[in-house]
Amino acid sequence: MRGIITDIIPFSVNDGPGIRTGVFLKGCPLRCRWCHNPESQCPGPQAMVLPSRCTSCGKCAAVCPAGARGPRGELDSARCTGCGACVSACPAGACRVTGMAMEPEEVLAKVLPDRPFFRGRGGVTLSGGEPMAQAEFSLALSALLQKERIGVAMETSGYASPEAFREILPYISLFLFDWKITDPSLHQACTGRDNRLIRENLEMLHGLGAEIVLRCPVIPGVNDTPDHFEGIAKLTRDFPRIRQVDLLPYHALGNNKRAQLNRPADGFRVPEPAETESWHRTLSSLCAVPVKR
Repeated sequence: MRGIITDIIPFSVNDGPGIRTGVFLKGCPLRCRWCHNPESQCPGPQAMVLPSRCTSCGKCAAVCPAGARGPRGELDSARCTGCGACVSACPAGACRVTGMAMEPEEVLAKVLPDRPFFRGRGGVTLSGGEPMAQAEFSLALSALLQKERIGVAMETSGYASPEAFREILPYISLFLFDWKITDPSLHQACTGRDNRLIRENLEMLHGLGAEIVLRCPVIPGVNDTPDHFEGIAKLTRDFPRIRQVDLLPYHALGNNKRAQLNRPADGFRVPEPAETESWHRTLSSLCAVPVKR
């Protein structure tokens, strides 16, 4: 069994308790307009191009078997198969491939050197993309990590089959569960899916005793509304096992990756500090649990 991994990043302190190693899996059923990991949406490997290094020599186009590279090095990410031919041909080092096939045992071998830093509190966080888009691989890796007594957290959009969540639940110590938009129609418009299944999976995991932190990205002009903030607060009242709300103000770091995928910027603005403070005060006054930012 192999999974497609975008990256393995040690020493994270923002993706669960303690010091953690993040394992980022490729593929996601959602298409959030503000996604900060757009390279993880496609399930397979794909090329990325550093515009600052590209000299428009056209050597990548000459070797690309999928016709995904233009005569000046332009990338058609929809046609790219991630074969890596352009990486070898590029004299400027402007090309790279994101997404590597790995077996669960290979990922475990990358993680084990970090174990002394976990100190019984940290561990591994599966992220992405959406880890449940590779549910079988995530399950196999989580089982291996549990055998090594390494705690596993999962950052998830909640959009996956309930059966897959039930199967992996015994191996996950904490779900970092996204709640993006309360209104189903707006959720559909901004992510490509409505939130009915997400809400059902949250309810199911809560009923089965899962430990849950609610993660709430807030994007100016999209979901920074009283109705959405009240929707977040209502979840903390309806599901008392939610231990905390993480307020995640929009940041524009994903736009650098969009440029490397030859995609336009997402068009959103970074909130002012005063806006973020106001959001935090509002949510703290409404929610039944602590709100972290």
